[in-house]
Amino acid sequence: MSTADAPLEQLRIQERFVSVQGEGALVGVPSSFVRISGCNLRCGWCDTPKSSWTPEGEREAVAELIEWCLRGPRHVVVTGGEPLLFPATASLCRGLRAHGRHVTIETAGTVWCEQLEVDLLSISPKLAHSTPWARAAAEGKPQLAQRHERERLNLEVLRRSIGSFEWQFKFVVRTHDDSLLAADLAEIEALLEALAIPAHLRDRVLLMPEGTDADSLRAGYRRLVPTCMQTGMRVGLRLHIELFGHTPGT
Repeated sequence: MSTADAPLEQLRIQERFVSVQGEGALVGVPSSFVRISGCNLRCGWCDTPKSSWTPEGEREAVAELIEWCLRGPRHVVVTGGEPLLFPATASLCRGLRAHGRHVTIETAGTVWCEQLEVDLLSISPKLAHSTPWARAAAEGKPQLAQRHERERLNLEVLRRSIGSFEWQFKFVVRTHDDSLLAADLAEIEALLEALAIPAHLRDRVLLMPEGTDADSLRAGYRRLVPTCMQTGMRVGLRLHIELFGHTPGT
């Protein structure tokens, strides 16, 4: 497949840049990032609001996005927002893989996308504390929180996803309070049990401290070590914040 053969489709792009992967199993790997604007969820702690709460960006052709990625590293991360909301995302991924690129999709695991081809499905299921009850009420938009709570978990899509692709789970957890962390871990355990995740795949499950401050993240990593030693899950680093701070385009 040549880029000239790529479908005449477009995606709204909030940003694109080249950096190192900051999270997950491929942390530290040089990668091109394509951030698609638009999301069906509204996490209270969302760290990319310009692709969710207040979506921004210009529409760009899939063929041009492929051309741009081909000038960069072998690894490509397609993120958002929620990239799987848009059928053209599948065209982008197929085109990239046809040119030998390793493609990671970042998704919340609530949407199934037909004809998707991907090397790694990086799934971030949203826990109960992500629902923005206070913010939505303050903004006079309680329906945003209600929709988020209704849609934040989709067991059918999660089962289908882990049965169809190489995958990892990334959970944002609250490490600043023992009782809140315990509640998050109980919710994670219940979800893993519902999905029948076997013990030998627990190392695909990463726990990431909530927050975007490097010092608080380091404290959170330390607090997660005993849990990970006990459960077989992994501490999920956020290398990009260590390197660059909470900065767009990194």
